[in-house]
Amino acid sequence: MGSKSTPAPPDYTGAANAQAQASRENVITQNYANRPEVYTPWGSQTWNASAQIDPATGQRVTQWQQNVNLAPELQNALNSQIATQQGRSNLASGFMQRVGDAYSQPFDWQNLPSMTAPGTPGSLQTRTTDYTPGLSTSYNFGNAPTAPTYDTSYRNSIAQSLMQQMAPLHQYQQQQLETKLSNQGFKQGTEGYQRALDDLARRQSAEQYDAFRVAGQEAQNMFGAGMQSRQQAINEATSQGNFGNQALNQASAMDLARMQAMNSAVGQQFGLGNQYSDSMNRLRQQAIAEQAQARGMPLNEMNALLTGQQVGMPQFPSFSQAGRAETPQLLEAANMGYQAQLDAYNAQQGAFGGLMSGLGSIAGAAAPFAFSDVRLKSNIEKVGDHPAGVGIYEYDIFDRRERGVMAQELLTVRPDLVAQHPSGYLMVNYSGLNGA
Repeated sequence: MGSKSTPAPPDYTGAANAQAQASRENVITQNYANRPEVYTPWGSQTWNASAQIDPATGQRVTQWQQNVNLAPELQNALNSQIATQQGRSNLASGFMQRVGDAYSQPFDWQNLPSMTAPGTPGSLQTRTTDYTPGLSTSYNFGNAPTAPTYDTSYRNSIAQSLMQQMAPLHQYQQQQLETKLSNQGFKQGTEGYQRALDDLARRQSAEQYDAFRVAGQEAQNMFGAGMQSRQQAINEATSQGNFGNQALNQASAMDLARMQAMNSAVGQQFGLGNQYSDSMNRLRQQAIAEQAQARGMPLNEMNALLTGQQVGMPQFPSFSQAGRAETPQLLEAANMGYQAQLDAYNAQQGAFGGLMSGLGSIAGAAAPFAFSDVRLKSNIEKVGDHPAGVGIYEYDIFDRRERGVMAQELLTVRPDLVAQHPSGYLMVNYSGLNGA
């Protein structure tokens, strides 16, 4: 009726080894595919392979050798470049004597043009007349009102009055909000309750700040009115002083013009001396630069030879490398195959168990007959003989161990004690058999 044992598990180790071998073969194929021989007008690129032993692991590995061969024209050009570069190196080596001779001589500071000091300025002229005009040159601010001070106490009194007027309203607002929150189900101390009180406190703080700002503006207006009165008096005193000083300024300007004319002549003489000094010093700097350039010329020439054109390797065109092929998922396939067999076995056992459960129910209803068909039994062992002329056996049926006869044997000697169930299996009347 069906298998009583689960399917044998697959060979996971064998599947893993097979998959690893397939992966290794893919890598070998990929390595070979990614080493094509390239032939271009500039030359060729070829590969050689040989079997070697990895000294670190002792495993056999493939060693690849890349060969690059230039076209004859490029090879000749490369040889010429190398020869030219070697020639420049040899020539630069010959410059070492010149460099040594140039730097072995000390710098000649004795024959340079001498430094020249700037010209000495002449005596500058000052004012020749002490002007004392008849008009007063001082400013009388004694009659101006005293400068007011900013009265913070006045501002604070206004702000305090405004805040006292707002206090009952703020207290009423808080009581109304607490009553509203309580009616809405918010308990005192909860996050929503406290957040609503904080919002009200921020709004009331803003109103208190506005009251303080209004008080400040009122105090500022009073301060500004006092300052405006004082500034008006100061402006009148300034106008009187400026009128007297205009005459003094005119006379002083005439004396200043006379002094400037005399000092201009002195400055021109001093400037001519400075121009002569600058010219001589520039000549000295030029002489120093020429001497330094002459000393460094051999070294610069040698460096120019050594840093000439370098030999370059031609670039070969690239190619699309082959991608690694996926290895067959042998381990996963083995596991899936085993799972499919296990699922089929479980389904078969479930169907068989359902059928046997149905047969058992029918057997109970059809008593004194009981299922005894050999096709329903397993692990059969003969333990004796029945007087009716059949064997007595122990066997497994419906997942339990029982003892009885085989319906097929009893059918040959006592067919009256055997009946066929609608399912097709044979049943035995054990009551009649035992009475016989």
